Amino acid sequence: MGAIFDAAPTAQVVMSPGLHIVAANRAYCAVSGRSVEDLVGLHAFEVFPANPDDPEADIEAALQASVSKAIETGETDEMPVQQHDIQDQEGRYAVHYWRLVNTPIFADESVPDQPSHVLVSVEDLTRTILGNRLAEAKRRASMLGADVTYFEFDPQAETLVRTPQLDAMFGFGPDETGDSIQPFFDRIHPDDLVATQAEIERVSRTVGADLHHDYRAEWPDGTVRWLIGRGESLRDPETQSVRIVGVLLDVTEIRENEARLREAVETRDMLIAEVNHRVKNSLQMVMSILNMEAQQTRDDSARATLRAATARVQAVAAIHASLYEDGDVRSVQIDRYLERLADHLRTSLGAVEKNVEIALKIDPLRLPTDKAITLSLAVNELVTNSFKHGFHGTGEGTVTVELRRNGRDAIQLEVTDFGTGDSVHQLSDTASSGLGKRLITGMVAQLNGTIEETHKDGWRTCITFPE
Repeated sequence: MGAIFDAAPTAQVVMSPGLHIVAANRAYCAVSGRSVEDLVGLHAFEVFPANPDDPEADIEAALQASVSKAIETGETDEMPVQQHDIQDQEGRYAVHYWRLVNTPIFADESVPDQPSHVLVSVEDLTRTILGNRLAEAKRRASMLGADVTYFEFDPQAETLVRTPQLDAMFGFGPDETGDSIQPFFDRIHPDDLVATQAEIERVSRTVGADLHHDYRAEWPDGTVRWLIGRGESLRDPETQSVRIVGVLLDVTEIRENEARLREAVETRDMLIAEVNHRVKNSLQMVMSILNMEAQQTRDDSARATLRAATARVQAVAAIHASLYEDGDVRSVQIDRYLERLADHLRTSLGAVEKNVEIALKIDPLRLPTDKAITLSLAVNELVTNSFKHGFHGTGEGTVTVELRRNGRDAIQLEVTDFGTGDSVHQLSDTASSGLGKRLITGMVAQLNGTIEETHKDGWRTCITFPE
């Protein structure tokens, strides 16, 4: 009977309920790398201690539970596949995956109905499981993209297995290099080499780590290729060494297109800034002409009209100056601009001489250029109109300009004058048919907004428009 047990092709070991080894056949000795003398009489996990570097690779508790179940029930118990690493003669651990089947043995004749030992049938599935993982990693890598090259790198041996496209990415001809990684390291851009080697070192330290690295390859003729590497590390089923498998993608054309696009955008912004600068200069010339005409005319009404036109041109010119200085040709920091516009209006309207204050309550807002120009013209018209019609008698008072968000997606401009004279704004009587009124109505339409005017202790104009 013992000869049949020893010659069985299945690796088998007899254990006591406490997991002490009673017998082991030749197949078990071969699969475990131990002799019968190394095994019999010892606790199983004294012979096969758990790998201290991998706490999850320990089946002692699971095996004890399965053996106890087989003893208690008298029925065979099959354990799920689990990892338990085997230590070699030099103290190094090799990864192993096992399937164990525990069958009760009724060997005590005094209690024939009570199992006394278990027969543990052992199947080493290491090569199958690691091979499947390698194949799965290759499959995942191949699915990352069609225009890619596949590689396998052995960090310990520093060897590289790859598809032919990888050599072309580094500027090598067919069969120009062997399996050494060094020629490829030699062609990594000097500024990227240290980071690339550090990423490979990081991934090779931990099985299952993801490789995620972008770098450049520089050919001897100066050609630079942009490459993206994606992969993962796993254990080779044959050698137990760590392998890094993955794909390499050449994205040079994409990077070059991005660079050309950035250059085109920079050129466009530069040209738009130059246009705004020239528009500003042209508007300043128009202002100078209008000012000279105003100084030369003797007609008070014509002079007032020319000065009003000059103020309107000044409002537009100031916006273009702001665009040129700010560097953003698409939008204007309207709160900063309105502060400058208010200073200009104080001077041009004689606020100090008339003892009229222009007060600002402006939220920090950035508006598109077209809306900023329209809004600045509206402020110019409304403040000018307040100075013309809102203060009589003593001429003292305050014009308040408020700009704020009204809800999530609307902006509200409010201009209010509080005069101290005996009479008030006569906007509806004197200006409703005038150019200023028509301009404000047109500006509200351009802003796609609404206007509300109220008359109580002064004049209030409120314009609300979408942001």
